Amino acid sequence: MAINPPVDATKTPEWAALQKHYDELQAEGVSLKQWFADDAERVDKLSFDAGDLHFDLSKNLIKPETLQLFADLAKAVKLDERTKAMYTGVHINNTEDRAVLHTALRRDASDEGKLIVDGQDVVKDVRETLDRMYAFADKVRSGEWKGVTGKEIETVVNIGIGGSDLGPVMVYEALKPYADAGIKARYISNIDPNDLAEKTRDLDPETTLFVVVSKTFGTLETLTNARQARAWLLEQLQASGAIDGTAEQKAEAVEKHFVAVSTNLERVKDFGIDPANAFGFWDWVG
Repeated sequence: MAINPPVDATKTPEWAALQKHYDELQAEGVSLKQWFADDAERVDKLSFDAGDLHFDLSKNLIKPETLQLFADLAKAVKLDERTKAMYTGVHINNTEDRAVLHTALRRDASDEGKLIVDGQDVVKDVRETLDRMYAFADKVRSGEWKGVTGKEIETVVNIGIGGSDLGPVMVYEALKPYADAGIKARYISNIDPNDLAEKTRDLDPETTLFVVVSKTFGTLETLTNARQARAWLLEQLQASGAIDGTAEQKAEAVEKHFVAVSTNLERVKDFGIDPANAFGFWDWVG
């Protein structure tokens, strides 16, 4: 069952105490320079370690008592209870009555035990999907996966929108200095056809792999761009003589140059992507 309703923080005495504290700080005047001068231990009092992370809050406009007031508010809104509920698969997404288990995606493979949500072992599901993703990525990186003409993949183009674009872009930009497979990555999210035209303008269709990211495989912007990418691929391959344009060769080209991140295998198949090359995720991934 979902936790309904969540506590309205602004209606609690703890919120009122924070507001009073804020008003008092404003009245006395907020001065970091003066606070450091008055308290030589300010950095130690407002610094904390959490795992591999170190937090130094001393340069924020707070005092040690501010943290205690925030801690009191966290207890009032049952933050600890709701955090535990999230980790155990309770449907804390009240509007859609769903679990919120992004934590399961990041769970270490060495962790023991199961996590059963709605009758399904989500840890097992995640590990199986990640194993398939790693295996496919290894094929692309090693050159085992080849395009329709037998050439290795040199560019991967991600087609998505929102979190299906921003997350991959962030990871790619962060890890770009460590890339060693000689494969470039590009991202298309804008429904303006100029975006796709610019991102594919200098690409070789024989060495390009598209990843279409859509949970339902029905997102308008993503599917519009995916269809345009498919048309670009087939037109370019036919123009160069790489394929002769028969239905069989077109189907093979799409299968070799498109994969999906989706749970709707029927729509994936209808698009022309082999469902074996679709990597799923679940309701509890927003």
